[in-house]
Amino acid sequence: MTPETPEDVMTRLIEAFEVIAATGKRDGPKAIMAAWPDYRRKVARRHRRTFSPAAISRADEAITWFSMVEDADSRRALQFEVLCKAGGGSFSKVCENYGWTRTTVTSRNRALLRRLSERLRHSA
Repeated sequence: MTPETPEDVMTRLIEAFEVIAATGKRDGPKAIMAAWPDYRRKVARRHRRTFSPAAISRADEAITWFSMVEDADSRRALQFEVLCKAGGGSFSKVCENYGWTRTTVTSRNRALLRRLSERLRHSA
């Protein structure tokens, strides 16, 4: 099922991070794992459950959407926001650590999610 709205895209990305954290998959977003080594433990602790093969496939598909974001800084900011929403930490703290203005990054991520949602609808 193709996400229809930017909110659907965000929901699918959050679910993907949760599935990857809980299942211990090693082929997820490695750059984020390296930058935040204990995220898996934090997210997995909240979601101690098993996932169906279909849920794992949906997670794998959603994680590939990050590759559609060509700008590395934009991709990183979106990955951190998704990670934090999945329970991996405070996005305000991440923004502070990177010297980002949270409201600016959040609004840029909303625009990025709109573009991703349009690309996904058109590619379906």
